Amino acid sequence: MFLKRSLEDRVEKAKIDQKELNKLIEVYKPFIANILYKKKGKFLQYGCDDELTIGMMAFKEAVEAYDKKKGKFLSFAKHVISLRSIDHYRKNEKMKDKIWLPIVTQSDDKSENSVMDDESIKKYEYEKENELRRLEISEYKKELKKWDIEFADLLRTCPKQDRLKKVYKEIAQFIIMDSKILNRLIITKRLPIKEIQGNMLIHRKKIERGRLYIIALVIALKGDYDLIREYIIN
Repeated sequence: MFLKRSLEDRVEKAKIDQKELNKLIEVYKPFIANILYKKKGKFLQYGCDDELTIGMMAFKEAVEAYDKKKGKFLSFAKHVISLRSIDHYRKNEKMKDKIWLPIVTQSDDKSENSVMDDESIKKYEYEKENELRRLEISEYKKELKKWDIEFADLLRTCPKQDRLKKVYKEIAQFIIMDSKILNRLIITKRLPIKEIQGNMLIHRKKIERGRLYIIALVIALKGDYDLIREYIIN
């Protein structure tokens, strides 16, 4: 198995530990809210909207039913949450498609209903994506520490030339595609430079200079880091 990710560890523990389950749900509230927002296109608030309660229950269901053979946990959880939200909406067909928020005017203190405009929706989506990104980076940093890599080291060793970045990305993808080389990296936590050099005809010193960066790329590309992976690929 590739990298024993902290998220998977927590999911396994949460199956038998209610406190860990509660913590996990709390941490992934932005993830749950973002899935439901994209399904409905509707601003939701914890403590106010039943959809989020359904979402948290679905997340709990995903934790209890998750099997590593089913793939990445977040992908599995997203599927379960989506299914449960569809069931919920079907049972509540009378719910309006538009949402209304109280807005206080300058002329008086009385609230009046107003349809949320596109700008507010975009702002909400942007804020939630930022929350997910922060959460993902936090998990990524924890994973890097298991390899004795500090996030600051990545910033320091990140190649400035796009051409060199492309070379290191190709090396990372080569490692991922070769199970033997990947397993050797996982077991030894050392970059198999000789194998890389022999297969890709890249100078040894160039590979050595990018050691930390290449390992970090492998972790990002193979882990549950969708936003980071999308950034790397693009």
